[in-house]
Amino acid sequence: MPCVEEVAIVGGGPSGAYCAYNLARQGIKPIIFDHSHPREKPCGGGISPSLIEKFPFLEKFRLNGSTFGKFKIISCINTEVLTAQLEDGFCISRRSLDQSILDMAIENGASLIREKVISLKKEGNLWKIKTQQSEYSSQILVGADGVNSIVRRNTVGPIAKENLALTYGYLANGIVKENALIKFLAEIPGYIWVFPGKDFSNIGIGSNLANGKVLKKLLDDYVTSNLPHAKKISSYAALLPSASDAEFFKLPCAGENWLLVGDAAGHVDPISGGGILYALWGGELAAQAISNNDPSSFDDLWRKAFGKTLEENCKNKDKFYDPLHLTMSIMAGLANKTFFWA
Repeated sequence: MPCVEEVAIVGGGPSGAYCAYNLARQGIKPIIFDHSHPREKPCGGGISPSLIEKFPFLEKFRLNGSTFGKFKIISCINTEVLTAQLEDGFCISRRSLDQSILDMAIENGASLIREKVISLKKEGNLWKIKTQQSEYSSQILVGADGVNSIVRRNTVGPIAKENLALTYGYLANGIVKENALIKFLAEIPGYIWVFPGKDFSNIGIGSNLANGKVLKKLLDDYVTSNLPHAKKISSYAALLPSASDAEFFKLPCAGENWLLVGDAAGHVDPISGGGILYALWGGELAAQAISNNDPSSFDDLWRKAFGKTLEENCKNKDKFYDPLHLTMSIMAGLANKTFFWA
C-alpha cells in the first residue's frame, strides 16, 4: 500500500516549482512529478522590471542571463520606436530559469520524482497517480503540467483549440546584443521576437493556432532579411494558452482537492503571450489556498489578483493587433521614446 502524500504537483516548471517552494517554506513538503524539466522552450525568457518588482528573488538570476540594452518595437509597416519599459530587465534561458526555481523548491524540502504521470484517478478523497514506474496517492493534486495538462483533462477538460496559440523558434548565435526587439506582423496577428542571451539568442514567432502553418516561413524570411549572421543551433515549437473568449476565464481552476496553475490554468496574457508572471503569481496563491486548507479558494484568489487583467486583455486582443491601431500606437510612442507592451 503506497503512502499517502499531502500534496502532489504534476509539473516542475515555474508555476509548479514556485508553488512547491512556497508550500515547503510553510512546512508542507510536496512531491513534484516531472520527467522533462528543466528544458529550453520557444519563449523569449524576458524578465521585465515590473516582474522583478513583484518577485524580487528573480534579480539573483540576472548574472545567468543578459541585461537588456536598447529594446526596439517595430510595427507591421516597419515604424520603429525604442521603449524604456523593459530597461534594466533581462532575458534568461528557460532551462536556467526553470532549474533555478526548481532548485529553490527542493532546497526547502520539496521532492522531485523524475517520472511521467500517465494516468490519474480520483478514489474517494484521494488522487491515485500512476507513472510508468510506480503508483502514488495524494490528498491534494496540483496541475502545473502545461497546456496539455493531464490534470486539467481529468478535472475541467482540455483547453479548446480556439483558445490556443503556437510559437516556433530558434536558439542561435551571432546576434548583436543591442538587437533585442519585437516585430509585429502584417500578415497575421502576432509578432517576432529577438532576445539576445548570455550563451545564445532566442528568436521566435507566435500567433493563434489557426495561423500555425505560416509561422516557420514568416520567421525564416525575417531571419534571412534581417539577421544574416544568425547561426541556428536548434529549433522548437510549442502550444500555449491564448484565450480568444473572455468566458474562458470563468472556468474553474480549483475544486475541493485539486488546483490548476500556470499554462494548465490558461493563465497567459492573451495579448503578449507572457506567462512567467502569472505562473509565479498563481503558484504563490495556490500554495496560500492549500496552506489555508481550502484549495477551492484559489479561484477567488487568482481572479481577485489578476483575473480582471486577463479578461480585459482578451477583450482587447483583436483591437491591439489591428494594423492601423497598432501602428498609430507605435507612432505615438515614437514621440516620447516609449511604448506600452502588454
